[in-house]
Amino acid sequence: MKIIHCISIAFIFLTSLSAQATLITNGSFEQTNFADDQLSIGEIFSTELSAFERKKRGWDVFEALPGWRTTAGNGIELQKGVVTNSQHGSHHIELDSHQRGGSNSMMTQTIDSLIIGNEYLLEFFYKARTNNKNDNGINVYWYDTPTAFDASMEAMYIADATRRETPNWQKQSVVFTATASSMELSFASVGKQNTLGGLVDNVSLNQITQVPEPSILVLLMLSLGLLVSRRKS
Repeated sequence: MKIIHCISIAFIFLTSLSAQATLITNGSFEQTNFADDQLSIGEIFSTELSAFERKKRGWDVFEALPGWRTTAGNGIELQKGVVTNSQHGSHHIELDSHQRGGSNSMMTQTIDSLIIGNEYLLEFFYKARTNNKNDNGINVYWYDTPTAFDASMEAMYIADATRRETPNWQKQSVVFTATASSMELSFASVGKQNTLGGLVDNVSLNQITQVPEPSILVLLMLSLGLLVSRRKS
């Protein structure tokens, strides 16, 4: 039991080495103020983004949110207490945004200070809004910052279901490799353009760190050494 306990301590220590803050800014869409006090006004109800937090419930479409910008379509539809409860906090987003016509939208965040060749784990929560096929799709794109987005680009990940299939928020996970020190992460609504689409919340991106094998051996040896010294004493 003591050996298992010591190894467990080493494992916890190793795990803590790889723990880190997400590289995503405003992944749960709770931030409603820009660092530079930029003013963002909703396109449907003229809601000031900074006042959105004070609402008990509501929605509006914004060209930009802290950390995110619209790169295609009508904008980012921020929702609070409508359609569904959020997975984390009180806000979530929809990208098949009002109004009809060009409602399928894309939002993008630039991720800087990446290590070329390293792998990064993207996680986000997805929920379908309707029971219609080809109506709730969310495509995820990952590409070099100097590259201009092209609609012909292949999505690196696709979340697509019906409300019957995903009645609750479901975590989506995908591993990306950094091919440049600065990459673009984009989410886009695909399918029918009817202002009813897939919902997204709680986005995170973390570097996948691997402790070198020699370090693991050293830590395990230290743990076993601690056990031996305790027995002698």
